[in-house]
Amino acid sequence: MEIGSKLEKETANFAQLTERVSKYHDLSKCMSGILTTFEQRLGKLEETILPVYQKTEHLQKRQHNLESTLQSLDVVLSHYDVSQDVCNLIHRGPIEGSIFDFLNALDKLKVAMDYFLKTNSQSVELENVTSLFNNGCESLNNHYKALLKKHSAPLRPVELLDLIYIEDDSSNEDCISIKQLSPSTREELLIISNWLEHHLRRQYLQIYCEERSDVVFRSLQNLKDHQKSGSWGNEPLKPRTFARTEQKKTTSARLQHIFEKKANKLYLKATQTIENSTGLSLKKNSSHSDHLTVDEFSNNDQEMDKYIVLLLALQKLLVAERSLLGDVIPENKHTEAFSKLAFNSIDLVVKDAEVITARILRSIQRKEWTSALGIFSALKRVILLQPDIDRTCDSHQKEQLKRVLTKLQTTGSKALENFLDNVKGDSGTNIVGMSSSTLGHSNVPKDGTVHELTSNTIWFIEQLFDHYDVIGGILVTDVLVSSQLDSILIKKQNLSSEEKSKCLLAIYIKKILAELNLTIINKCEQYSDPAIKYLFRLNNINYILISLQRSNILEVLALAEPDCERSYLDIIRDLKSSYLKSWSKLIANVSPIEELPRPSQGKVKDKERAILKERFAGFNKDIEEACKQQRAISVPDVLLREGIKRDNIDHILPKYNLFYDTYCHVQFSKNPEKYVKYTPAEIGSMLGNIFDDSVM
Repeated sequence: MEIGSKLEKETANFAQLTERVSKYHDLSKCMSGILTTFEQRLGKLEETILPVYQKTEHLQKRQHNLESTLQSLDVVLSHYDVSQDVCNLIHRGPIEGSIFDFLNALDKLKVAMDYFLKTNSQSVELENVTSLFNNGCESLNNHYKALLKKHSAPLRPVELLDLIYIEDDSSNEDCISIKQLSPSTREELLIISNWLEHHLRRQYLQIYCEERSDVVFRSLQNLKDHQKSGSWGNEPLKPRTFARTEQKKTTSARLQHIFEKKANKLYLKATQTIENSTGLSLKKNSSHSDHLTVDEFSNNDQEMDKYIVLLLALQKLLVAERSLLGDVIPENKHTEAFSKLAFNSIDLVVKDAEVITARILRSIQRKEWTSALGIFSALKRVILLQPDIDRTCDSHQKEQLKRVLTKLQTTGSKALENFLDNVKGDSGTNIVGMSSSTLGHSNVPKDGTVHELTSNTIWFIEQLFDHYDVIGGILVTDVLVSSQLDSILIKKQNLSSEEKSKCLLAIYIKKILAELNLTIINKCEQYSDPAIKYLFRLNNINYILISLQRSNILEVLALAEPDCERSYLDIIRDLKSSYLKSWSKLIANVSPIEELPRPSQGKVKDKERAILKERFAGFNKDIEEACKQQRAISVPDVLLREGIKRDNIDHILPKYNLFYDTYCHVQFSKNPEKYVKYTPAEIGSMLGNIFDDSVM
């Protein structure tokens, strides 16, 4: 029964399934028919619409072509009309503050010009637009020039001196030279410069260089004219809101302050560099700031101070101009523009250096040695200014300004050479009779004191020491001096650059002193009396040694001549010994006592009386003449003077005392007072009064 029941159930399910399959088949057949009909109708619709679509597309293309043609015609017509449209604007020229309208008009003319050049180069319209474009460019150049002239003017000397003397880290906006051109003016000039550069119209560059070159040149010329006025050197600094009003300073004091700061900056930079690279600390070099004192420059040639101010002014102006270039001229033209605008001003400064150094050379030939020291001071300052110049100028300008440094170095070298020749050549050989009231044409002092050449030479050497750094740079170019330095460096290795400079100066001073010693020897031959010859040399040699010791130059000389001090002491000792020997004729009258007659009971033989008379008379005459002559001799140094007197007394008095004690009571003359004129005490007093013409 269960199986029959399941079979019936499955049979019913099968019948139902068969019915549904049949129904689905009918539905599928119906749908297939509908789709077939839709496909047929869609095909008929496509056959109807496609031609319409194609025709519409064609019409759209024709419409687009027509519009493009109309636009092209408008452009072409605008090219023909542009000359008429912008003619009035071009002829009127650009207006300050509204430059874009004018530049747009020029751009339209340029486009039209390019079109006619391409399509119809023989067109009359090409001539019209070209003429208008050229006129417009010319007007633009004129406007550019007018803008520069209107907003540029030479700096007044006081303004320029403010730039020099007021040393602060103000921005470029605070620069007086740049303030003349407002930001709007600089922007307009830059727009014009870029437009002209883009269109290869580069006359603007020449205009800019001429105008700004004239500003810089006239600013310097105004400063030069001001330097010739009576107010030069006493200008008050412009008071600042953030600082109290500065008191008036001399030009030398102001320059000293400026270059002290520059020297300190160089020192700090060098210190940081060495400490960062090696970890070593650098001892402060006194060759710059320590020597830049007010006293050093207060008596120098004012012309050199004026020139240094002019050089500083040039550097300040060029810094301002380089900054201004960045706001006005396209970057790719900066180098060319700066080179052109700075040429005349640099040339002015270089020529002034040549004039000044030529005048100083003439002064040096006249033996005005303070001018030479002015050269060394100026050279030191130019060297300190060199880093600022290097940062400001291009390679050609550096080379141009290097002529200033070279000219100063050449002049300094000539000064050193001429001074050495002066010491070497100033030697006379005329014999001078000290009994005469005047030395006539002799060039030695009558009183045998320190010669003017000696004092001048020592003074010059002392001044040179303050400039050993720059003088070392000059002397190192001398082959002989350089070879001597090499010999010293073999013995003393690892010398610093400062010590090398001092060593070079020491070699030069050694030459001067050697020539001075020879000259003194030659000059002493002009004296007829041997004693005065030795006293003259003693005075001069002693003065040299004391001066060298006082000024610490001996420490420098020790680098080239370690035995210098000992050599001078040996010379002084030998001269003192030679001077004592000059008394030998006088002493021969009273010594040796063994060679004189021996009295017996206060009497001597008749023949021996004449000998004693002759000896007493000879001694008296010699001592009187010697004391008379040597009272007129000057020995300025107290220690030397008293030492010589003491040596004379110790050398002469014991011998005379023995002679006097032996024969003063001997009856060798009817008038003994005629011969026995001086007691030993009186002789000692006479010897103590030499070198003093106030004692009669």
